[in-house]
Amino acid sequence: MIRVPGIPDHEFVRNDEVPMTKEEVRVLALSKAGLFRGAKFLDIGCGTGSVTVEAALFVGDNGMVYAVDRDEKAIELTRRNVERFGLKNVVIIHGEAPGVIHEINEVFDSVFIGGGSENIEGIIEAVHDRLRSGGRIVIDAILIDTVYKAVKALERFGFSDIDVTEVIIAKGLRTRVGLAMISRNPIFIVSGVKYA
Repeated sequence: MIRVPGIPDHEFVRNDEVPMTKEEVRVLALSKAGLFRGAKFLDIGCGTGSVTVEAALFVGDNGMVYAVDRDEKAIELTRRNVERFGLKNVVIIHGEAPGVIHEINEVFDSVFIGGGSENIEGIIEAVHDRLRSGGRIVIDAILIDTVYKAVKALERFGFSDIDVTEVIIAKGLRTRVGLAMISRNPIFIVSGVKYA
């Protein structure tokens, strides 16, 4: 069965304590990541593993996805979702970025940062050293402060094609009198390309 990106959220094992990148945002973020078959992809702050799973399906058996999170509950959820989708091209790492990034012996084609707003500059610096020329970085943020820090760090480390997109998704909710559109929190997607 061929799948388009955007696995429905309900197909993932979830836990209210662990954040998840929702399907519509996940599709946009991964499109900015420029994934391709055989790519090496790093998911920092993997949470439930929704981005990890989606990316692993896309890069295929010749690609590799590394999923990192500091929260043991997130690691367990990611592991369960990777198993649920039968994926063999995922390495799950319990550790804190940016330190753990230096322990991974890989050069990445693309990186997604879905967690780590407290140390976004340090994470971007560590990722810069592990991203190939032409590689893409994508950052998912809720806080405007994180967006500002991320853009400044991307500029400082010489990333090009820096882009900020604000995404506001409203989902239909059936009420007793009809369908209401309920907005989710706005999400910022910051992206850039390393050309050096």
